[in-house]
Amino acid sequence: MIFCLIASTSWAQYEFMNPSSTIPASPSTSAPKVFTPSVFSPKTPSTTKSSSILEKNSMQFTNPNSFANPGDVYKDKLNRKPEGDDFRIYRKNQFLGEFTSKAETVRISCRDFGEIDGDEIRIWVNGKIMVERIFLTGDYRGIDLGLIKGFNKVDFEAINQGESGPNTAEFQVYDEKGQLISANQWNLATGFKASIILIKN
Repeated sequence: MIFCLIASTSWAQYEFMNPSSTIPASPSTSAPKVFTPSVFSPKTPSTTKSSSILEKNSMQFTNPNSFANPGDVYKDKLNRKPEGDDFRIYRKNQFLGEFTSKAETVRISCRDFGEIDGDEIRIWVNGKIMVERIFLTGDYRGIDLGLIKGFNKVDFEAINQGESGPNTAEFQVYDEKGQLISANQWNLATGFKASIILIKN
């Protein structure tokens, strides 16, 4: 009896350890394959055109509105070139006064008081050309003139009218002691003159 029990146990262990006697797994019971998408795999290009959020919400740093400068209105009026009837008032000679002085010499200085646009003048003294050409800038430029006894007529002739006529200038006349004798302005068309008379006692 004991022999039979030992024999049965040995046979059972033999069957369990023998791999050739195991039942193979059925193919139908195999688990399905699972495909995990990779974050590194390229994406399929879309046929629909995608737009960036930066394109939809583009920021604009410049102001599309243009604001007018109120000063431009007055600037345009001052720099506007007269035409027609407006320009006729400059087509004449201008007499700017008669002055008496005991000075032996005077200094006459001129500058362009309007837009610096290329105005040029010629200075005559008693019918003779004293200075052939002076280009007027924003700074005073002048000459020293010796006076003769009696009348000394000084003419400022407008050689041109610059880019925005008329010829605009401001002048000052000082004696040798630095005292102001006369100061004035002119607006001239080309070829016309502004004149002063200096009488030496």
